[in-house]
Amino acid sequence: MIECGVVQLDEKAVNDFLSLRIQLFEELDELHEDNNIFELKAATKQYYLAHINKDLLSWGIYQNEKLVALGSLCLFTRIPHSENLSGLEGYVLNIYTYKLYRNHGFANQILDIMIAYCKVHGIKRLWLHNSEEGKRLYEQKGFKKKENEMELFLSF
Repeated sequence: MIECGVVQLDEKAVNDFLSLRIQLFEELDELHEDNNIFELKAATKQYYLAHINKDLLSWGIYQNEKLVALGSLCLFTRIPHSENLSGLEGYVLNIYTYKLYRNHGFANQILDIMIAYCKVHGIKRLWLHNSEEGKRLYEQKGFKKKENEMELFLSF
């Protein structure tokens, strides 16, 4: 594992964030001909700039002034329940490393920073949707698979 400095991203990193996020979508084959990539980029940039370091936190690792690894955390509050009386939760997303920089522990370092942040700020529940490539890392960190979640995408 190569120890590199994990940095918290801010509004100045918007284009780096956007580039790596689009690369992630391409690798996961989530961009299709019917997607308008320009609209996606514009909407993502607008969201990032409006939310960064408020309810969206992102960390990254740079190599030679290029963002090569990324991880984000969306923060929100739910109605408290017995396992999480504060209701504070974090959704982990965009854990991604460019292919050329993989197997150096970058995702592990970013996830460690996220978990530490959550412990300090009383965020009790973290959850995510994992790729097969990331599953082992998340399990090593203590994430458990849940089979009872469903989603609905509305069209209008």
